[in-house]
Amino acid sequence: MNHVSKPPVVKTASALLHTGPCIFNGFLVGTDGVNDPEITIYNNTAATGEKVIPTNTYDAALLGINGVTGISQYCDKGLYLSIALGAGAVEVVAQFTAL
Repeated sequence: MNHVSKPPVVKTASALLHTGPCIFNGFLVGTDGVNDPEITIYNNTAATGEKVIPTNTYDAALLGINGVTGISQYCDKGLYLSIALGAGAVEVVAQFTAL
């Protein structure tokens, strides 16, 4: 089944992405090329509980777009994006379909 994502929204800090059931399709990470962000995405409305994307540090030195797409993960609670970054800038674009 193909799930068309909602229009993209760029997040530059931890944020609630969606409340309620959805299909998580993936995410893209853009960095400043210097500072490595740590990203976690939860099936929840807060930074706790079931991880949809496990905590991972993305290498800013790769100078490209990181992330994961092509996922069709049902999330019953919502989506919460956690970003840990000591300095610099990061952009995360989550892809999901609200149900």
